Amino acid sequence: MAKFEINPLTPQPEFDMMYYMEIAGESRIDGDILEEFEEFWDKWAAESLKAYELKNPDGEGKFLLIFLDQAAEDIIEGVWQDSPTHGLLFHALAITMVMSSAQGFVPELQTGKCAPLPRPGEGVLGAFEELGLTWNEEGTVNRKYAVLTPYPYTGGCEVCYLSDSCPKSTAKSKQ
Repeated sequence: MAKFEINPLTPQPEFDMMYYMEIAGESRIDGDILEEFEEFWDKWAAESLKAYELKNPDGEGKFLLIFLDQAAEDIIEGVWQDSPTHGLLFHALAITMVMSSAQGFVPELQTGKCAPLPRPGEGVLGAFEELGLTWNEEGTVNRKYAVLTPYPYTGGCEVCYLSDSCPKSTAKSKQ
């Protein structure tokens, strides 16, 4: 199998208050928290947010990988230790940032479609290794805030690695 190309991308996440509140499950957000968010949003966008196009040079197979690095995770964990309530809000902020970034590259995700997780082949696994990431068989990466999805959009549940276990799946196996 050919080694996948790893092409850095420049994510440009936009903070959408309504999208954030939907992810956070909140109906209102305190102004002081929003001020704190701005500092972290800008810092994470500049320093911690990573985005890559993973491409099979031999043809089919192109994926978008976006994640927040360990430094951002450590900040969120610290906030969580100080205040679980604030930690949950910052957790939702990180999810919002990663998904907003993904929506910038895959516009179909803005219409409420899921970002299907593909079953990674050897090429993607090799790219993960090169980027210092580890794939876990249950469909996770060793980053808490990450998305891997076909790029461009190629379908939803029907191409998703997690379709059998996802509560939103429209392609679950009939038993």
